[in-house]
Amino acid sequence: MKVKVSVIMSEYNTEKDILEQAIKSILNQTFKDFEFIIVNDGKHKTLSNLLETINDKRIILIENGENIGLAKSLNKAIEASKGKYLVRMDTDDIAHSNRIEKLVEFIEKNPQYSVVGSSVNILNEKNEKIKKQFIGEITKRELMDRKAPVHPSVLMKKNDVCKVGGYRTKNVQRCEDFVLWAELLLNKYRIFIVEDVLLDYRVRLIDYKKRKLSTRRDEILNRLKYYKLLKATPVQYVTIWKSVVAGFIPHKIIAWYHRQGG
Repeated sequence: MKVKVSVIMSEYNTEKDILEQAIKSILNQTFKDFEFIIVNDGKHKTLSNLLETINDKRIILIENGENIGLAKSLNKAIEASKGKYLVRMDTDDIAHSNRIEKLVEFIEKNPQYSVVGSSVNILNEKNEKIKKQFIGEITKRELMDRKAPVHPSVLMKKNDVCKVGGYRTKNVQRCEDFVLWAELLLNKYRIFIVEDVLLDYRVRLIDYKKRKLSTRRDEILNRLKYYKLLKATPVQYVTIWKSVVAGFIPHKIIAWYHRQGG
């Protein structure tokens, strides 16, 4: 059966209570014309057991059987989807109840855009909310100035994402979203971020601890590759060093910097 929106999510080893909160925040949306495709990217039974309890017919479960990574899992969800629009959702975030309604309303009034993201609240380990807000169009310049949609905040036109080949799956650890934005912009598709805060985006200290130099390698190499294609200025190339330097700085300092709006 056709639906307007396909929500796509990939799950790997999320705490049950947090996972349940994320899933229910989608199921309780004011917008109703959607399917919810969740890819179980591993062998854990937490997700399948939880979905049996929730028992909502809008949920479509895809079992990978092994961990294949976020980008490949999202592509599987896109391939299975029936909606005109794709809405990203992560397993540890909380969608505000009007999130999908607001994004669909915006993109249908502004069809020149292929991707629309929202402003977000950063949700820290103490469940404190820190507003992260950027409003306006993301051009090549903004992307290279390190302004971009928060990945799980976006709604995307499925056809446009498919036309650029979906998510790249090789050498994209921690940067599959940046690569997709770059590919879309290179192909003259447009991206916008709305003022409305529509997602609580969970980023805890433990998440910053994982962002070591070794896990930033793909991001740095892809920035070098795409900055050349996007015709970066010398100053924009210098900003790539931000990722290099961040790999050496204690994670608590990085967390403080980002939470101050950096």
